[in-house]
Amino acid sequence: MVSYQLRMALIPDVHLNFGQVTFERIYQIFLPLVPGGTLVGGLMLANPGKAHTVATTLGLGPYSRFALLACAVYIVGLVLYGFSVAVTAWFSILLSSLVGRWWPSIRKNETSSRSTMWRRVAAQLLGTLTPPAPLPPAPALSGNDVEWQDYYNVLQDYVLRGKAVIVNELLLLFTYLEAVGWALLYLYFRTPLRTHWSPLVVSVTVILFGSTYPFVTNLYYFKYDRLTPWNFTARLINEIRTSQQPTPPAHI
Repeated sequence: MVSYQLRMALIPDVHLNFGQVTFERIYQIFLPLVPGGTLVGGLMLANPGKAHTVATTLGLGPYSRFALLACAVYIVGLVLYGFSVAVTAWFSILLSSLVGRWWPSIRKNETSSRSTMWRRVAAQLLGTLTPPAPLPPAPALSGNDVEWQDYYNVLQDYVLRGKAVIVNELLLLFTYLEAVGWALLYLYFRTPLRTHWSPLVVSVTVILFGSTYPFVTNLYYFKYDRLTPWNFTARLINEIRTSQQPTPPAHI
């Protein structure tokens, strides 16, 4: 029986980040134009007469037409992006319920957490948080193995605290890629593209990839260590050395 907490742990956080946009990330402002342009442009190419009729009915000039088109493309791109976020969230909930039943997310690092060298290094960093020694009747390395294994997992996140499991920029790009897939899928069923099988294959492929990427990444994080035992121990030693360095005096 898989616990509710275990299934919920496999569900990634899918959210919109409206933080400060730096110059290097200015391209993110224009990302909605890709799926929006794919859908609106495809519909206009498939139905050129309707686009001309709408512009004539509204009495739009050349500049007004361009402004309306750009606004429509951007809004459609945002709608497709929001729809992709919702689909990704529902995929994550569904997969966490299914996969969590037959493939529990338990890391197999019992042997690594029992290393006496790693425990000495970790104890130096933990200080008073070090698990107590087992009672004399217990075997040498089995009295507090559960606590040491928990610390083995926790300290990995401690030394990698600046590295996210899912990079926000990659998640954003893959979500917009999924949005393009939904645009192609809509065009496949609403335009003459349905006579060709290649748009369907491309759209389904990018939709499945974009909607499952957060779940697969989190599943890998919960099942496998992010560091090898040697790299992990070396990083802990570096943390200890850094904490032992004297603080330079402040200049007046």
